[in-house]
Amino acid sequence: MIKTIALIQRKPGVSHEEFVKHYEEHHAPLALKYFPTFRRYVRNYPVAMPGTSEPDFDCITEFWFDDLEGALKVQEILGDYKTEIGKIFLEDEERFMARDKTRTFLIDERVSEK
Repeated sequence: MIKTIALIQRKPGVSHEEFVKHYEEHHAPLALKYFPTFRRYVRNYPVAMPGTSEPDFDCITEFWFDDLEGALKVQEILGDYKTEIGKIFLEDEERFMARDKTRTFLIDERVSEK
């Protein structure tokens, strides 16, 4: 399987609670509707450990695919936000995300078993 991770910050003026609500109730359902190649789709909302500063990101999102072609299909569907579906996502992301702060990575995961 292939995994990508996106580090996402909320838009200035959007509270953490508003960010999570919009992501869970609107954005995630959109993604599930338009991206059939998702094998698994996980949103992780980091919380500061006691005595540490607030995390730099509001969500660490995991996108799992059966293969690299599935991951590339999402990029094709979005079409640099110029396709019809891409425009839907651009409009929605601008409601709650600081898009210029988003960082996405292809992950080389290593798991240690105990």
